[in-house]
Amino acid sequence: MLRFYFVFALAFFACAGQRVGGMGGRESPPCDDCRSGVEPNFDVKINRAYREQASEVLALDSGAVIGVLPTLHVIANSPEKCNYCHSFSESAVEFDFAAKEDSVLAAWFPNNERVLLFPGSQVPQRDSAEFWNAFASLREIPLNENKELKVFLKKLSLRYKVRYLAFASFIEVTIKDRKTFEWESEWSLWDAQKGELLLWDYQNITAKSKNSAPVDRSWSACLRL
Repeated sequence: MLRFYFVFALAFFACAGQRVGGMGGRESPPCDDCRSGVEPNFDVKINRAYREQASEVLALDSGAVIGVLPTLHVIANSPEKCNYCHSFSESAVEFDFAAKEDSVLAAWFPNNERVLLFPGSQVPQRDSAEFWNAFASLREIPLNENKELKVFLKKLSLRYKVRYLAFASFIEVTIKDRKTFEWESEWSLWDAQKGELLLWDYQNITAKSKNSAPVDRSWSACLRL
């Protein structure tokens, strides 16, 4: 059975310990120390990592559309007093993960068009209640056993004319100190028409910069989808 780790509490932590509500929160400008131009070179420690994959995942129907959902829950934690995490926010974490996700899907399935179903993380009103009701049960029921979720994904597949669906259930990133951050996430790929889970990936890593550069917008590069 798939093991599942989920955190439902939502928080928004901007730089320097300032807390700003909402995904559209303003990020503070970088300080002089952040303008060194040195890119972080991370040493990555895998704390926990699990992956389950169906044999069919490597043989997706060529040309079938992959619908990509926004990350359901993003949590960004930073120190209360921080002078080096100016670009760190929930929106920054989600943006970087989406870029990584898109590059991975493009490399794995070059012949499958990828479509972001809800740009700007805004679920259409007609889908909203059913959307959140379907995903709310994830904290109690593993993905592959969640019948309500499977039914809803089938509906999305028909409504938006996509064969496959990919989404992150949650991403939580915590800046520990000037050179260290922790990342935890769950990501899955589905055959939405059949309501079948094709790929499930859980990552819990600690990354530490090996040079003088402080942690910044490079956390997604450490993710091993």
